[in-house]
Parts: sequence; C-alpha cells; structure tokens
Amino acid sequence: VFDDGKVDAVLICTPHDSHTDLAVAAAAAGKHILLEKPMALTEAECRRIIAAADEAGVTLTLNYKFRFAPAVQAVKRQLGRPLLTVGQLAMDPAQNWSWAYDPVQGGGLLLGTACHVFDMVYWLNESEPVRVYAESAPPEPEHGCNVQAAVVTVRFANGAIASLSLSEAGETAYLGKWMFEVYDGTNSALFYDHFAQARITGSEPDHVRWTGEPHAIGVAGVLADFVEAVRTGGAPAITGTDGLLATLLATRILDSLKSGSPENVRL
Repeated sequence: VFDDGKVDAVLICTPHDSHTDLAVAAAAAGKHILLEKPMALTEAECRRIIAAADEAGVTLTLNYKFRFAPAVQAVKRQLGRPLLTVGQLAMDPAQNWSWAYDPVQGGGLLLGTACHVFDMVYWLNESEPVRVYAESAPPEPEHGCNVQAAVVTVRFANGAIASLSLSEAGETAYLGKWMFEVYDGTNSALFYDHFAQARITGSEPDHVRWTGEPHAIGVAGVLADFVEAVRTGGAPAITGTDGLLATLLATRILDSLKSGSPENVRL
C-alpha cells in the first residue's frame, strides 16, 4: 500500500503498539494518515509521529469521532465555557480483547479506551489540563497499566475542573458505555447512549437524538473532515497535538496512581 502511487491516504486501524512505526512509514511514503486511537502509547512515540507527518507535509488526524456526534455538537453550540465536567466510561470486561490489556501491545483501559474520555473533556473545555489526580481499583494495577476502575480529577488552565469515572466493571443499562455532564454556571447538558442523545437544560432546553450509524456517533464526520483536509490542504479538526494530549493525560494519570499524588500536565 505504501509503495502504491495511486494511494493518497491510509487509515491505520491496527493494535496500538504498531501505530508509531506504521504512521512514520506512511508519512515517509507521502500518504495522508487517519490514525485510530490512541495515537500511541507514550508521549515520545506521539511526538515521533507528529514530527514525521510535519516533515513529509502530509495530513495527520485521529479518530476521536465522538467530537463529530450531532448530539455532542449541539451541546457544544448551546453551552458556554464549562465550569464542571463529569465524564464516565463504564464498559463490560473485554474478555476477548486480551491484546488490548497487554501492557506492551494495548496499554490497558486508560491508554487504550479511556483516551476517548480524555480527548472529549479536553475538547469541551477548550483549555489545556494542568494537573491530574487519580485513584484506582486495584490500588496497584498489574503491570502498572491494567486498571479495572479509576476515578480522576482534572484541573484546567482556565480554572475549570472535571471528574472522570473509568471502569470495566459493567456497562450501565440506561446511560450506556459513555456519559458526560457539562455545567457552565447557567445551563447544563447530559449526553449519553453512546453519544447519540443529549438533554440540554437552561435558557434553551432541548433533547437531541440521532439514530443510525455512522452519523450518530461521528464516524461519518471524522471521515469527511479528513477527506476535506486532504483535498484542500487545510488543517483537520483533530490534530496530532490532540492525539498527543490524550496520551499525555493517560500517562500522567498512571503516574499519579504510582505516586499517590497529583501530577502536573504540560505539553
């Protein structure tokens, strides 16, 4: 594929530990890249991918698709700057995904799956996180990354705060795997049902519900944005820096679990 001159762009949807080498090779071959999440499992690997794409002059974007979910977009339009964000990932144990919980190949719950939560909370707040603190069950994760449940608090540069609950202890029947609450001091919003529904309260109450893949959870949106960026040479909505930040948050949370103390986050 990389040697085929008729191929302009690639989607890299492979196990997490292979992302870096494949993305760097794709950039060297002049291919535009849509990379599955997480971008990579370490900050250094993320920066290596960004540098390769920049040097080659190719488009690089990440599949943080939930940003494009119509219900999420409605919340983003109607609410002001969040004061408090509450986020939840509640998933059934992924017994058939053994590779995802391998510390080398997959990185575990926080690096491999909760990165969606980290990207969403960063994007909603439009501010860089500056400090995180986390506790987990078990308190000393196996291999340093295999967490079954964790609670995390995040402080942002603009003064906002977030509380995150992340687990593979069972999915909730009503809310589903993903849930976010956002409060801006006047209005509030809840989105749930795999990001397909949102309920907004305050000055302009609303219930937004989208059905049908791939539009409802943003898959179509992230693909269309990637194609538009490739065709026009413009920047995609989700950049390599966004991918780096989600991985950086995950690694700082793991650092906090090891140290038992808050950890600073700096790009």
